[in-house]
Amino acid sequence: MKTLIAILLASVLSLAAFAQSQDQTSGQGSQATQGSQSQTDTKASSGKSMSGTVSHDGKTFKNDADNKKYKVDNPDTLKGKEDQHVAMVVAVDPSTNTVHIIEVQQPQ
Repeated sequence: MKTLIAILLASVLSLAAFAQSQDQTSGQGSQATQGSQSQTDTKASSGKSMSGTVSHDGKTFKNDADNKKYKVDNPDTLKGKEDQHVAMVVAVDPSTNTVHIIEVQQPQ
């Protein structure tokens, strides 16, 4: 009887230790994800002014300065501005050629 209790106690303790190690491992994974997100954020230059033409579907933008086409990651901000010339304040991610629109302004 004492042997059975000892085996059950050892099993319960080992399961508790295993569950705790799994929680720590998943916590480290989420920290790694947060770290990569902050690296992505620092790659994007924010607060850059651009002017150019919005595409017909509003999902891309052609910059006047260099005729470079950028994918817009938040195209809802350009609703009603399709095929129009606009000025914007954007965050640019040069690695993906994507812009995040911070503010849409009237062109000058």
